[in-house]
Order: sequence, then C-alpha cells, then structure tokens
Amino acid sequence: MTDEKIIEVEVTAEDLEKMRAEGLDEADLPELGIKRYRPARHIIKNKVAVLLDADIAEHFQKRAEEENISSFQSRINQELRQIMEREKVESL
Repeated sequence: MTDEKIIEVEVTAEDLEKMRAEGLDEADLPELGIKRYRPARHIIKNKVAVLLDADIAEHFQKRAEEENISSFQSRINQELRQIMEREKVESL
C-alpha cells in the first residue's frame, strides 16, 4: 500500500432527501454508502465541473463522433465560446 491519502465520503439517506428537495434529478443522485476517492494528482486550472442533462451530453457526443472530434467537451466549449463572443459584440 502507498502513502497516498484516500478521501472517504459517506452518502446517507438524509443526504439523498436533501438533494431531492433541492431539485436534483433522480438519475444524478449518488448511491448510498461510503465512497473512497484518491485526491487529484494535479489541478487543472481554469476548469470547472458542470453537470449536463444526459440528452444534451449525448447530442454533443454524437456530433463529436460524426465530426471526428476527439472530445465532445471541446465541441461544447467551442460553441459556448462563440455565444459568449457574440454577446460581447452585441453589448457594445
């Protein structure tokens, strides 16, 4: 065994009820019990985790495959960046 630290997170029935009350979709809920994680070995700067609806992710995955793009996330970023840039121009 290594000296690597393991993070343990327990998901209880109470936690799940709170998540449901906050409007989280049933499909996005974690499973009950203790989960063990290794901390990230590196930090990716300027990135955030975003949850997408499954149908949206599937749509962009399919498009990325059709367009022979290695990452559907890159495609989503590209399209969102175009919207962001267009909004900047329109606000001038």
